[in-house]
Amino acid sequence: MDQIYNLGAAPFTRRQIVVMGALGAMTLALGGCAPRTDAAGAAGSNAQAFTAGTYTGTGEGRAAKITVEVTFSSDKIESVAVVDHGETVFISDAALEELPARIVEYQSTGLDAITGATMTSMGVIAAVEDAAQQAGADMKALRKMPDIEESSTVEDIECDIVIAGAGAGGMGAAMAAANEGAKVVVLEKTSNMGGNCLVSGGLIEYIDAPQEVRAEMTEPLRDYFASLLAEAREGGASAEFCDALQEAYDDYYAGGKTTVFDTTGLYAMERCQCEKDGDYRGLTTDYPVHDPASHLVGVCPWLIDLGVELKTPLDICFGYTWPNFTTPVNTLGTGGSGYFDAFRTIIADKKLPVTMLTCTAATELITEGDAVVGLVGVAEDGTTYRVRASKGTILATGGFAGNPELLKKYNKLWPWDADTALPSTNTSCHAGDGLVMVEALGGKIDGLGNPMVFPTVDPKQHNIENIVCDGPYLNKEGKRFVDETANRADIVNATMEQTDRMLYIVCDAVQLAVTDGLTMGGWGPAEESLVEHGMLYRADTLEELAEAVGVDAGNLVSSVTAWNTMLETGEDPEFGRRVFDMVGPVTTPPFYCSPATYAVHDSGTCAGVIVDEHNAALRESGEPIAGLYCVGELVNDHGGVRSIGEGMQVALHLLGK
Repeated sequence: MDQIYNLGAAPFTRRQIVVMGALGAMTLALGGCAPRTDAAGAAGSNAQAFTAGTYTGTGEGRAAKITVEVTFSSDKIESVAVVDHGETVFISDAALEELPARIVEYQSTGLDAITGATMTSMGVIAAVEDAAQQAGADMKALRKMPDIEESSTVEDIECDIVIAGAGAGGMGAAMAAANEGAKVVVLEKTSNMGGNCLVSGGLIEYIDAPQEVRAEMTEPLRDYFASLLAEAREGGASAEFCDALQEAYDDYYAGGKTTVFDTTGLYAMERCQCEKDGDYRGLTTDYPVHDPASHLVGVCPWLIDLGVELKTPLDICFGYTWPNFTTPVNTLGTGGSGYFDAFRTIIADKKLPVTMLTCTAATELITEGDAVVGLVGVAEDGTTYRVRASKGTILATGGFAGNPELLKKYNKLWPWDADTALPSTNTSCHAGDGLVMVEALGGKIDGLGNPMVFPTVDPKQHNIENIVCDGPYLNKEGKRFVDETANRADIVNATMEQTDRMLYIVCDAVQLAVTDGLTMGGWGPAEESLVEHGMLYRADTLEELAEAVGVDAGNLVSSVTAWNTMLETGEDPEFGRRVFDMVGPVTTPPFYCSPATYAVHDSGTCAGVIVDEHNAALRESGEPIAGLYCVGELVNDHGGVRSIGEGMQVALHLLGK
């Protein structure tokens, strides 16, 4: 293991390797991006004169202000410490821990941002510069980029399984393989594991849940099941599929059960409604065994056995009506980070043989004849890693939702033009890297023209978690314009027709998703931070709320009155909403509004490589590419947190389990 440096901030390693478990010394950090080798000895090269002392500086991060304390001698930055921040855990960790140390080492703020944490990096640098100005620094000299030489080192690594991408699918595969004793190497383009899971609620469907954790069945859910099944019959699902599902439903309740019925068939049917715009034609009694539904069976029990604690009872997920979702018990940040916090602990406790190469982009596949035998990765410092794997290579590089050019090139669904802004809920670096590598080998690619778009993200950070109101969806004119329980595509299309392509969600103090001043059940952004940054509005009256937001006050009040009446009567004459028991009236001040817009979703591209039942990548001829497997958003029609199960099953298949 490389030497650990501590220069007035958290430790960081000189290179990107983080060896976890039996392969070497334990490092509990999730990695990070180390500076390139400095052949000229750049530390201290920016001559300065400071007014000695310790100064407090602030800068704007991704989620909130970042506060640092910087200690200066008369000619040197002695230490930098981040003392307060509201950044997303895991995504921001490397920037908050490593960047202060680099600033001290290089005596400069003219450093590259940490890959995957650009906004946090900029916030740290701005905060340090704020303190430096107070200390009388020569800012031009401080911002001078140090002369850092790239490494030309090439390292060869042997392992059982190599994985590109440390998100849900990649780490699901890594955990499953390493837990069986396989030697695993993971290449991750950013500074941390987690991928898009870190900007999600982390919800996963627990289809095979035991009775004691399922929700109780209700009449509205019975009505929803009946209407959904009828819709599936009319929408192209086979009669055999629908009859079998109805029979399973009837048998379940014939035994006296009172909890929610659930099967992979019901999951697939609701998914067709919510994610495929009502196209049920793929639902037959033998619908593909590698459909995402198959990757859910056994996953939650496996996570529990592995040591991940899951929340109960099961609940709903936005955009879906059936209450069969859970997420890790977690106090660190978003629900998705709970998986990786647990994985980090499990790797350490069990000393699992996982080697992480963070800030290392997979750039090409190593082949022998027609078979893939490994990956080449290039680290930020220039080091090249050639990783050969004896049992298989897994690509889990994500989709291309962060690549507007590709989105517009392949789009067949949405009314975008060359000037349409396409924000994304993704973490950074999801640019279609895996697609390019598979295409180069003649792999079969499909489904790129129908990316999923999430209907409600805040318009500044494009973050789902910043939407904390649950109530009527209003437009700029203050009028309700859509059924809030409609599928995501319908809501997005309706929003695209509104002024500024914006919607405004109104609620009262009772319905606001805030606990002890924090969102997301007590571990998300602070209410006051959202208000300060204009991502949440609050007022004592509806008229004052409308004025603050810039929405027509008369229409807003009328829309809220109609909303309250709708909840009382259970009738929606305007848009036909059918489910009312998960929202409340807007009556109790203070009143709130979450402005929202759409964004290409984290699991939204879910298109690309065509795979077989074992997730082996297929060629245009239909033959598998030997040694190459793909999981998650890289795969056509797959993705999301359920990729953990997909990765798990692929890894176990490679190990013959």
